[in-house]
Amino acid sequence: MKKESRRPIKIVIYFLRSILAVLIIMVSYHHIRLAIDKPEIKSIGTLVEIKGYHMNIYIESRKEIQDNPAIVLLSGSGVSSPIYDYKVLYSKLADDYKVAVVEKFGYGYSDISGISRDVAVMVEESREALAKAGESAPYVLMPHSMSALEAIYWAYTYPEEVHAVIGLDMAVPESYDKDNIASITLMKMGAFFGFHRFEMFNPISNMGLTKEEYEQNRLLNYKNALNKDVYNECKMVLKNADTVKDMEISDIPMLMFTTNLGSGGDEIWSSDWVMAQENFAEKFDNCVQIEYDCGHNLHYYKSGEMAETILHFLNSLN
Repeated sequence: MKKESRRPIKIVIYFLRSILAVLIIMVSYHHIRLAIDKPEIKSIGTLVEIKGYHMNIYIESRKEIQDNPAIVLLSGSGVSSPIYDYKVLYSKLADDYKVAVVEKFGYGYSDISGISRDVAVMVEESREALAKAGESAPYVLMPHSMSALEAIYWAYTYPEEVHAVIGLDMAVPESYDKDNIASITLMKMGAFFGFHRFEMFNPISNMGLTKEEYEQNRLLNYKNALNKDVYNECKMVLKNADTVKDMEISDIPMLMFTTNLGSGGDEIWSSDWVMAQENFAEKFDNCVQIEYDCGHNLHYYKSGEMAETILHFLNSLN
């Protein structure tokens, strides 16, 4: 009887040991591969020094454009490789406008800094990096998701530098009403062990990319997933949203692309997401809002339509 009663305990112990062994193998493989792959990461763009670290600015323009303001693409939270992730959209704009992709600290080819991710700090870093890369205002800010907070702060604090704002499913201040740091911390732990190497957890886009570009996108995803800067930015989001919630930028022309996150998503969360952007858009007399039935990474699904709309919008301003 005693042996029988101990059998379930032994099974549990064996199961836990097996899990531990798998995790040790995974984390060892992940970090060894990071060291092996490091020389294969080949930076493109312009690395400029900001506060002792290097930030990357990538410029794409297929002809010399003198008159039109540059489009400054600001990445959504945790997009490990902005240059490659958004290429499917911005490459369609580069015949008419110069596009500058800002890779904040912790993103793409930029360093991981550990510097505060306060919205004011991030905006000042981006402004300085663009200037050092040879770009000058006014800009058309094109923020995706969480970087909308940076665009709002930028347009409010330096309105003379912002020609227009093009929002890619903007996470406006009203979008943030609760702390989700517990789930972000869990995801960070998963990234430490290398779970993001599995396609089911972290699908990597190859849209509009060559084979070589996709390989860089893949390596940067493995390297940057929820690193220190990205994690700290997520921790700061409620504070940053509170900082900009009363900043009025109604004089600046705005085009907002809003998604309902797909018809298969959580209906309650989706409706709140859409309503937050609709309430934000109502504050503007010169805001055009377009809603799509697709996922949050709308540039994967609607890049052709969006590019046409963006060019029409900007040409009408010019």
